[in-house]
Amino acid sequence: MLERLGLCSAYSLLYGVRRPEDLIQAVKALGIDTISFTDRDNLYGLPVILEKSKEMGVRPIIGACLTVPDKGLVYCFVRDRRGYSRLCELLTMRNRDTENYKPVSLLRQNSAGLILASSDEIILEALAGRANALYGAITPDSLGAIGPSRRLGIPLAFLDTALFLEKEDYPVHRALRAIGLGKTVGNLGEGDAVKKDSHLLLSDAALEGRLRSWPEAVKGTKEISAACVYHELFEDWIFPGYATELSPGEELYSRVLEGAAARYGELGDAELGRIEYELGIINSKGFAPYFLVMDDIVRMASRTCGRGSGAASIVSYSLGITNVDPLAHKLYFERFLNPARPDPPDIDVDFAWDERDDLIKRVIERFGPEHCARVANHNMFRPRSAFREAAKAYGFGDAEISQIEKQLFHFGDKSGVSDPLWLEILDIAKKIEGLPRGLSMHCGGLVITPERIDKYVPIESSLDGYPLLSWEKDGTESAGFVKIDLLGNRSLAVIRDALANLGEQGIAIDRDTWRPVEDGATVAALARGDSMGVFYIESPAMRQLQKKTGAGDFSHIVIHSSIIRPAANKFINEYVRRLKGGEWAPLHPRLAYILDETYGILCYQEDVSKTAVALAGFDEVEADKLRKVIAKKAGVKLAVYEKQFFEGCRKNGVADEVIQKIWEMMLSFDGYSFCKPHSASYAMVSFQSAYLRVHHPGEFMAAVLSNQGGYYRPHAYIAECRRMGLAVEGPDVNASRWRYYGMGKRVVVGLMAVKGLSASGGAAIVAEREKGGEFRSLSDFLRRVRLGRDDVIALCPAGVFDGIAGGLPRALQARELLKAHTGASRKGQDELFAAEVTPVYRTGGGAVLATAPVKQKTGDEELWEEYRALGFLRGLHPLALWKDKIRGLRRVKGRYVGEYIGQSVCLLGWPVTQKEVWTKDGLTMSFLTFEDETALYETVIFPGVYERYGRLLFDQAPLLVYGRVCEDNGAVSVEVGRVVGV
Repeated sequence: MLERLGLCSAYSLLYGVRRPEDLIQAVKALGIDTISFTDRDNLYGLPVILEKSKEMGVRPIIGACLTVPDKGLVYCFVRDRRGYSRLCELLTMRNRDTENYKPVSLLRQNSAGLILASSDEIILEALAGRANALYGAITPDSLGAIGPSRRLGIPLAFLDTALFLEKEDYPVHRALRAIGLGKTVGNLGEGDAVKKDSHLLLSDAALEGRLRSWPEAVKGTKEISAACVYHELFEDWIFPGYATELSPGEELYSRVLEGAAARYGELGDAELGRIEYELGIINSKGFAPYFLVMDDIVRMASRTCGRGSGAASIVSYSLGITNVDPLAHKLYFERFLNPARPDPPDIDVDFAWDERDDLIKRVIERFGPEHCARVANHNMFRPRSAFREAAKAYGFGDAEISQIEKQLFHFGDKSGVSDPLWLEILDIAKKIEGLPRGLSMHCGGLVITPERIDKYVPIESSLDGYPLLSWEKDGTESAGFVKIDLLGNRSLAVIRDALANLGEQGIAIDRDTWRPVEDGATVAALARGDSMGVFYIESPAMRQLQKKTGAGDFSHIVIHSSIIRPAANKFINEYVRRLKGGEWAPLHPRLAYILDETYGILCYQEDVSKTAVALAGFDEVEADKLRKVIAKKAGVKLAVYEKQFFEGCRKNGVADEVIQKIWEMMLSFDGYSFCKPHSASYAMVSFQSAYLRVHHPGEFMAAVLSNQGGYYRPHAYIAECRRMGLAVEGPDVNASRWRYYGMGKRVVVGLMAVKGLSASGGAAIVAEREKGGEFRSLSDFLRRVRLGRDDVIALCPAGVFDGIAGGLPRALQARELLKAHTGASRKGQDELFAAEVTPVYRTGGGAVLATAPVKQKTGDEELWEEYRALGFLRGLHPLALWKDKIRGLRRVKGRYVGEYIGQSVCLLGWPVTQKEVWTKDGLTMSFLTFEDETALYETVIFPGVYERYGRLLFDQAPLLVYGRVCEDNGAVSVEVGRVVGV
């Protein structure tokens, strides 16, 4: 069988039409066991190629095809590690400086470890005698290299530059080329796309006739194949380097002991024993530099939340990387690391969202940009983008595309599309769906390497100027890099800002002695579900669970943070029943010690692994693999593990009925789920947030609003402030800062809330007020601050100047500010008041325009303008905007819904947040939170009702909600029967 070298996959972005796995499978079906993808100018697909080749029993040869501007192509096949590093360097040079990139010159200087091939005469002449190994390439549709090769004494090699598996792939290729070049299919020029009958994958029999006269080319291909033996990228995990006077292990030991003493005080046998145990594993696996790097990073930030399985480590806790005591909370370290586990440690750390970018820059500066790179995202064509781009490639404009798109995607109706051209476009779109189209940057993934990073992987530059890996997160990890995730968390910024706000008032909370989990008032509030604005437990589902359980202590919040996952819904009710005293027994005696704390319900990721070990005899490694396979819903692999689990349980005498129940519970971990250390880490942040909400509500809610909330829109948090008894003030030119702030029972709205106000305009107001004192009048403001026209127009409807305007209506405030403003042009004023200009005629002809008095707006008109300017009303609930329509309605107010259990009611509701779910029959239903002037209330909208009224639920407007009030373990909701617009 002839090796196939030079294939082109879809990772030749907007050129190749087939995924690597499709081509590998096709080659394997031909009986071929060696393959080389040489995608154009990149190695984007390399991790996938290596993984899929291994799975399908095909030997891969690493390579890439380099484009030589105005000349042709040179194929680079990797012989060894030197060659791989050189190829990465070459591609990095291209990515960073395309204009000055001269691949042939660079290969003449150094091609060590590479085997080169080209069919271009000029390229061959330039490389002859200078490249370590050079071949003249002949392909199924070209014998162009034969003449130059003979003249230059260069051996031939056959390259199967297959691009297509079938002739129907050709239109897809042309569409991709049109998308990539910004052209239409009809305007592609010669050379923009390959020829129609070329680049089709052929069998050995089909190639035999073409190659009969060139046996030396077949021989050359076999020589390349035999020489290229490098197909395992790296021998081991690639950890960051860390320079220290001591060895990394000794330095880590010293830091851990120091940190543990600060955490625990005097260290006893339990703490020292656990430290010695963990460090033994960490050092034996060479992980010490990684922990030192993470320690350095965490020290750079104001507040952090180390989470994931790493929070089970006393080493992480002692270093301050995590904040939950793993001994006190019985966290399972072996989920993080154990002697048999082949994976590297995975320590995820959250940072305040607005500090993350600066932190990443500091990390790159600390460890050197030549050693660091951000992880990429591989952007794929999704259904809508595939459709839109395919339609553009066929010459359609945005308006017509949007019309068809709405019909297809919003209403799901394809029956009306009968035009053959549109049907062809739909076919093309379906075929490019899921293909890669470009790179973007992962939000927080970072890799640090001991050697220069472009020796490991090609690097390019992101739009923000960061060094960027060629691979996305899964490819990065499968290649052997240890990915460091530096992720943004708004609630950490909320806690930081609330504490800073308190500090301004002389109220200090010592982070080392702060124990919010021990605060009775906080526990009681969480038990009631009073947690709007509180990290991770403010969603309607979580607040309802809190009301059902009535349990607000730390250990139960940890359970609830994990069990709330959607796939576990049917087990949640059983959990609540057991929590409230309902009888239960372990599914099997061996599970009692594992699941007692969660009332016999599998709750955490490690429960899956522990169960597999206890009942089915899995070892730790296999048990962890089972957990991962369930999470990824990996069908074929899951079937294998299911069989192994059932057989193992039967060997241990477990009844089939029990095995089935346990397996069903294990399958509830598909999709996302948490390990206990992760839930505990989040719960600690939840308690800090909840403590501030209970004891310092003004400062806390101001920080929530400043950091743009969490689960809800700003107006919902404003309404919650009022329900909490807080006075909401401003925005006001004399009281407001840029951000919100609190003081006792007050929340002062920040200038940031004003839509359309520039940050520079807001900063100018605050800076001048701090410098010269409060503004006394509009004229005083005009004398001291110069704002642009757009800023003035944004500020006035929001009522910012009401306090200094002497009762002047807001429309007149704007007029005065613009009229006297030296930066406001006459043209700008005319634009603003165009509707209020009337003609005045003088005797003798000739009309002159004069500005008429500004029409004073009604109170309702001002309220509407205020709402549009802020997204909420300063002193009222937005329902006040519809007061004429709702006056006299016979309705139950939200605060009293719980008094009508089992009864049908009519409520007035403003939609706050909605969650769509699918029933087991595939129908859509919704859980929707409404509010009125008095309270939030929850509703359930079943499929039939949702289908009928669903379109009304997406607008920000009040609705009349008719339904039946239900109660479930203390949690009240309304089963909606119909919805009517006000």
